[in-house]
Amino acid sequence: MSVVDFPTRGEACSVLQARDASALSGIKQPGVAAAIWQRDLAPEFANWISGLPPEKLPKLRSLVGVDALEGCIQAACDLAGTPAGPERDMLAGDIAALGFLVGEFMETPLLQVRLDVVSTNACRRFHVDNMTARLLCTYRGAGTQLAQPGAEASPLSVSPGSAVLLRGRCWPGKEQTALLHRSPPIEGTGQTRLLAVIDPAFEHKPEGTLH
Repeated sequence: MSVVDFPTRGEACSVLQARDASALSGIKQPGVAAAIWQRDLAPEFANWISGLPPEKLPKLRSLVGVDALEGCIQAACDLAGTPAGPERDMLAGDIAALGFLVGEFMETPLLQVRLDVVSTNACRRFHVDNMTARLLCTYRGAGTQLAQPGAEASPLSVSPGSAVLLRGRCWPGKEQTALLHRSPPIEGTGQTRLLAVIDPAFEHKPEGTLH
C-alpha cells in the first residue's frame, strides 16, 4: 500500500493506492481524498473491449439495488448489442462487485449507476463532486486524472481497470476535500472511453458530468 501526499493546507488531499480491494476502505482514513484499488485489465478482456465498435458499448443511467446491479448491466449490454460471452460477463460481474463495495462502505442498498461512452472532452475541468463519494472505473481508454489545486499541469492518471473512490464536498466531518479530478481530454484522438460511475443513492443529485 502506498500513499501519494500532495502539498496540504490541512485538507484531505492524499491518494492511497494498493493492489487489493481493501484499498478502497482507506477513503475513511484522515487526510485521504482518494483511494485507488490498482488493477490491470485481463489481456483477453482488454483486447475484446478495445475492439468493440463504440455503438456496441453499453450505456446506462439507473437507480438500482446492489443485488440487482449485475442483471442491470447485462440488460444494458443487450440494448447496445454488446456481444454475449465471457468478457461481457466479466464486465457485468466486475461492476456488480464494485457496486457491492460501494454499498458496503457507504452503508446504502441503493446505487446510482452510470455507464458513459465518451469520445469528447466532456468534463475537462478539474473539480470536486457535490456529493459524499463517487467510485469511477474506466474499462476502455484513458483513466480519470487527479490533481492538487495549482498542480493541474501534472496530474496523476488512474490506470484503466483500476477503481478510484473519491470523497466529494459532502463528505462528513470537518476535513474539506482539496483533491481535484477530471475526465482526460481525448477529443480529436480517436479514442472512445467506457466509464463506470457508481454513487451512493441516498443523497444523489442528478449530474451531467463525466470523469
